[in-house]
Amino acid sequence: MSNDVLVAVFNADDGGLDAAVWTRLREWLQPDERERADSYKDMEARASFLIGRGMARTMLSEVTGVPPAEWRFVEGAHGRPEIAAPDTPYHFNLAHSHGAVACIVGRDREIGVDVEFLDRPAASQDVAARVCSPDELADIHAANDAERQERFLVYWTLKEAYLKARGLGISVHLADVAFSLATGQPQFAPRGSLADADTRWTFQLAQPGPQHLMAVAVDTRGGSQPNIRFQRFANNRFPLA
Repeated sequence: MSNDVLVAVFNADDGGLDAAVWTRLREWLQPDERERADSYKDMEARASFLIGRGMARTMLSEVTGVPPAEWRFVEGAHGRPEIAAPDTPYHFNLAHSHGAVACIVGRDREIGVDVEFLDRPAASQDVAARVCSPDELADIHAANDAERQERFLVYWTLKEAYLKARGLGISVHLADVAFSLATGQPQFAPRGSLADADTRWTFQLAQPGPQHLMAVAVDTRGGSQPNIRFQRFANNRFPLA
């Protein structure tokens, strides 16, 4: 799957996991991951963490043949989980929001994913002004009242997906991670501190369910165009051992 980029979404609305699966997902974790999982007081956050790490291990195992329990992850400088072992050309990224967990896996390229809950409280004008470029703000304000919040979230998810692909966290000015939607397909238009950033990236938007919006960022600086494949992550996809 040299050019395939797999994007899978687990949705809690599709049904829960039985006790045996929860036990297995926890057994796959490293000690530091278990400690982090146990630190979450919110059960939804704990479940999303376990499911996300389980999805990553499962999907990496499917493309490499390495058993899920053998994958070792570390946290990057800005909190992005990365593969420490075994040595592999594959990368992954995770996102979750209100019952939806997304995982993206690709080979020999940087990748990122973000998912947002569409019914979250509307962003204030001050928030939009801090994180959006002037052109993005103009596009948001041009939308009607019913569409304005979703338009903001489109830009937000695109920015987050790019930052996560680069492992930058929010260490740069978000308004500089700018996009244009004029053609209908997201176009990367970095500005300010990122004015010299390489624009050879592919971005796609998807709606994995009626209440969620998702964006993926895929590095194309190597010259090859990705085949981005979206799929549902069914409850029975986690291997039995």
